[in-house]
Amino acid sequence: MQLYHEQSSITLDLGWVPDISAEGNYLVLIVKNNDWENPIKEFSSDDYKKVIAYIEYHLKEVTTTWLK
Repeated sequence: MQLYHEQSSITLDLGWVPDISAEGNYLVLIVKNNDWENPIKEFSSDDYKKVIAYIEYHLKEVTTTWLK
């Protein structure tokens, strides 16, 4: 899943690493201006509830505080 906030040029990317491995983890990257080499935030977990909470928190941050 990938979400892009146009006003702040911030992308939130959710993936599974390594691909197709039952022993993998969710990986959330938050990047600005498509600078994938230097994410501003990175989070990894196999607990989907923690991943959801992380995403919800940072989506709120992007839309309320990072635009100022």
